[in-house]
Amino acid sequence: MNFLKSSYRLKSLYLPVFLACFLILGCKKNVAELGQAATASFKVSPVSGKVNTFLLESTSENAYRYQWDLGDGQGLLAGDAQKEAYFLKKGEYDVKLYAHGNGGYDIATQKVVVTEDDLSPILNSKEFKLLTAHGWKLDPASTAPIIVGTENNPAEYFGGGSLADCQMDDVYTFAFVNNDFKLTYNANGSTFNAGNVQPNYACGSDRSYNNVSFTYSTVVSGAGIASITLPGAPPTMFIGVTDVSSNNYRIISITDKEMVLRSGKANETVHQFRFIAQ
Repeated sequence: MNFLKSSYRLKSLYLPVFLACFLILGCKKNVAELGQAATASFKVSPVSGKVNTFLLESTSENAYRYQWDLGDGQGLLAGDAQKEAYFLKKGEYDVKLYAHGNGGYDIATQKVVVTEDDLSPILNSKEFKLLTAHGWKLDPASTAPIIVGTENNPAEYFGGGSLADCQMDDVYTFAFVNNDFKLTYNANGSTFNAGNVQPNYACGSDRSYNNVSFTYSTVVSGAGIASITLPGAPPTMFIGVTDVSSNNYRIISITDKEMVLRSGKANETVHQFRFIAQ
């Protein structure tokens, strides 16, 4: 009986030690099971029969998810291990692959050289012809010419209101000049200062600009049928108001009389504008 008691006490004494060892070893095993970080790499090859189109093929190790940045202003795009990349204009593009593994991600970069422009699909598209047919101004008759919110709810933060006097005569004119996309903004004497320009929410000095180059693309991340990207950052360059999140704008809809334009990428605060033909 005493032996049994001693044996029981001995087991009771060492049981926590055994459990601790088991837990420690178990934790080490779980950490190991997370896997290694991805090692990113990819190859680039022209696609036969397609102008300015390249096949991007990941050769990454330990990767299970991929994101591509084509270096053309669109930002990160979700994708697979293989992706066809089309470039509208000639130039050098720093293409990046973000390869994600269980233990972390890695980035690989390659320079893709495009030797010629391919503008005919855009110039002949219905949307671009409508965009460049005339100037555009914010709709003064609308109860919500400008709304602010999120991608899924563009009016979440601000549901609209009347325009200031100096906004009613602002005119934006899109054109294709000398083999380049150009935008001219005519403030007609005064520009509305949004939340990032003093004095806030008041008519201020004229911020017009003339023949600024922009990027036009039919590849859109989020809602929309085409995208317009201005160089630089607001308030030097902008469309609609000076405090947009970024100078990426998506054409949500367009007719010969009306256009809905949304600024900001899908993960940013968005401003949505209702324009009418001048």
